[in-house]
Amino acid sequence: MDRESLQNQTLQQELQDIGERFTHDMLFREVFEWLGVAKAFLRLVLSAPILAKLDLDRLTVEPRDFLSVIFKETRADVVYKVPILGTEESLRIYIILEHKSFNDFFAIFQADGYAGQISQNEYNQAVDEKRLNADFRLSPVLVIIFHHGEHPFTGPTDVSGVYNDFGILGDYLPRRRAILFDLSRLSELDLPDDPDAPELFAVLRIMQVIFNLDISTKVKEVLERLEPHSQIPKYRRLIRILWWYFVKNARKESRQGVMTVTEAVKKMIGEKEMSMVLEMLKAEGKAEGKAEGKAEGKAEGVAEGEEKGKVLAILEVRFNKVPKGIEKAIRSMVDLIALKSLVEHAKTCQSLDDFGEALK
Repeated sequence: MDRESLQNQTLQQELQDIGERFTHDMLFREVFEWLGVAKAFLRLVLSAPILAKLDLDRLTVEPRDFLSVIFKETRADVVYKVPILGTEESLRIYIILEHKSFNDFFAIFQADGYAGQISQNEYNQAVDEKRLNADFRLSPVLVIIFHHGEHPFTGPTDVSGVYNDFGILGDYLPRRRAILFDLSRLSELDLPDDPDAPELFAVLRIMQVIFNLDISTKVKEVLERLEPHSQIPKYRRLIRILWWYFVKNARKESRQGVMTVTEAVKKMIGEKEMSMVLEMLKAEGKAEGKAEGKAEGKAEGVAEGEEKGKVLAILEVRFNKVPKGIEKAIRSMVDLIALKSLVEHAKTCQSLDDFGEALK
């Protein structure tokens, strides 16, 4: 195989890989595992006293196999391991992405459970290695809730907030307070302009505007900021990823807007690469259309159906009757994680109005 054919084959494989990463979750996992982004993001969200104790130059990202052993593959999450300056001890920082269309009251409860599983894994290793004694201490796990959605996050950030303390048990409830990074509450000026990681601004800005109307001009401006770096392979890949993410998720964007951004990207990465990308997108669109046509009239997915049934059954037992509007909203949902969260909310909500607010 000649060099050009090999390059084309490599590029096609990379584009296929990018094509599978157009969701919010996949974009988050892809980019926040880059060391430059990780360091820049932690400099943005952590307090000065915490940063002063951390050796960010030795930060590592826990591999996917580490996460898959501990968590189900249903979360968009990343775990950083950051050494404490001057020691062999480390802090683990667990970041959980929340981008649901409603406020997830139990996000902190889920995050606390996952953080606890990280500690349990460390404890089990200590037992296996016979290191467990009175002097052994678990590494702390700091939780960051990264909220990305059309509406601000209003759930609790301390896990004690999900428990009923009956007015007397406050001092005895579980405690874990998360740092909240709510992208929906930030303006463009609040985003970091870090010269060491220009990709962080690009990713945060496009995630920030993706739910809005007529965003093509803003997306084009963001991508053009990356143009000076477009000869570096990492940034060429990022430009393709962000363009694909925009095309697949900007549901309120006009066709003209999409073409405006596409033409700008074509100038940055070249006619040849873009023609290959466009052919893949065209083929994928046809495949999706056929799949949707075949799926019409079929029963909803088994897993989603089970969770919907649980939510409706709990509400019916607690409140006797489920309003048609709420039932319709539940039956129209396709996000399995959101449905699982609604099961828990159905058990604890104070009223149907309270439950209805979670659906907005």
